[in-house]
Amino acid sequence: MKRFSLCVCALMCLGALNQSCVAQANPWDGSWKMDMSSIKYEGPTFSIATDADGYTITRGGTPGPKTVCDGKPHDTPDGAVTCMKAGTGYTVSITKNGKLQRKAAITLSADGKTRTSKSERFPTGGKPFTVTTVAKRVSGGPGMSGVWQETSFTESQDNGVLTIKVTGDSIAFKETDSDKPVICKLDGTPTKVSELEATMSVKKVDEHTLKVTYSGTDGKARRENTFVLSSDGKSMTETDVTSPPSVSKMTATLHKS
Repeated sequence: MKRFSLCVCALMCLGALNQSCVAQANPWDGSWKMDMSSIKYEGPTFSIATDADGYTITRGGTPGPKTVCDGKPHDTPDGAVTCMKAGTGYTVSITKNGKLQRKAAITLSADGKTRTSKSERFPTGGKPFTVTTVAKRVSGGPGMSGVWQETSFTESQDNGVLTIKVTGDSIAFKETDSDKPVICKLDGTPTKVSELEATMSVKKVDEHTLKVTYSGTDGKARRENTFVLSSDGKSMTETDVTSPPSVSKMTATLHKS
């Protein structure tokens, strides 16, 4: 599962709040295992412009800050970025307030058609994990220059299991890449995710649909995750859409285990 990571929210008991409803197990409760063969992923497209000093990545028509690859730290809004050239690729590290946040190795395949980024993350209060993304060349070259589309991603701590537990008017929603669940209300009140300094909110669209919205510190929606429960309650479909500038869409089926 691609997690900006990922959420926990609140869900009201389906149906009227009567004695029979309370006695019955909530259909959302349980552990849900992702069927890896069902994943369909349309990753974001981005372009890279390189020169003798480093590179610039443009997403959704907006270029990001230039990454200078001289082996020295350079201040950016995300922290101090240190980049070095490594063959046809780069090694990059980011520190903030003196703490290592991330380090990555970006490599190019021998035929120049595949770009791989292996990034180690060091979340505050959490265990380190690795995110690997692979992109195919759409156009351009030689080297890293050109237009690329992301084709796959993997996270080292992701075993594809999502756990949900409904209690009253709240839901504990534990993603596989989180150490513990987050709990929030179904009334749409944003719940802060401290590690990301972002928020999540949830809305029950209908009896079988749960929509989770992930927003940045500016209040703008960054991702929407929609879960649709099957009529027999044995499976659900997840649709994960990321907003511009890194537009992507992932769909998958999860089965109750």
